[in-house]
Amino acid sequence: MTELELHIAFLNSYDVILNGIPPEDITNTDVGVFIHNPSLPAKKKDVEDLLKYFEEIEDYDKCIKIKSYINQRTKNGI
Repeated sequence: MTELELHIAFLNSYDVILNGIPPEDITNTDVGVFIHNPSLPAKKKDVEDLLKYFEEIEDYDKCIKIKSYINQRTKNGI
């Protein structure tokens, strides 16, 4: 997997997990790759991997949203 394909996989997983975009909307394109299994609920590690990746590329707007998502799930015992 190239660096660009990996970046797209992280963006796609972000869109599915954080923005609620149906995975089918993405898999029906030529860039339908993910860092997680989009047919299953996101695991804690998937979300932590998203956070780490977007911290590394300094996309702090996404980091804020991911941290809020993690805090909400923790608060709800998920």
